[in-house]
Amino acid sequence: MNTNKGFTFIELMITVAIISIMLTVGLPSFKSTVASNRLTSTTNEIISALQLAKSEAIKQHKTVVIRKKNNNWANGWEVFVDDLIENKIFDSGETVLVVSTFDSLNSTVNIVSTYPNYISFTATGRANAGHFTFCSGKDYRSIIIAMTGRIRTSTITSCI
Repeated sequence: MNTNKGFTFIELMITVAIISIMLTVGLPSFKSTVASNRLTSTTNEIISALQLAKSEAIKQHKTVVIRKKNNNWANGWEVFVDDLIENKIFDSGETVLVVSTFDSLNSTVNIVSTYPNYISFTATGRANAGHFTFCSGKDYRSIIIAMTGRIRTSTITSCI
């Protein structure tokens, strides 16, 4: 009576071969999924900041500004109420609403914008019109801000 239980060497090698084939087929699509999720996350983060800035501008009846950090939108941004001098620059005593900084995972997302330094929302919710383009691999998204303050997104075919 043989009581040995377990895998034979051949069964183990077949299992390893099947797993390696599955990884070879599945890994490229997993990488594109991760890149797409990073792009979506980054896009949603700036949309959230834009919506907050617009709603706070209307609620407080003051100008609210989103400025890029360290001369690059990809480094993050800060949202503040520009109520002292109204110069679109953060001055001592002004209220910071949100500070966003990207981590190393989002470094694969490139941000191109028509806004050289800032976007501002007035007390009526109006904004300086422009757009942000987010690029990651072959996946592209755009956020368009109308002069009326309307924020919309679209999927585009190239990184403009």
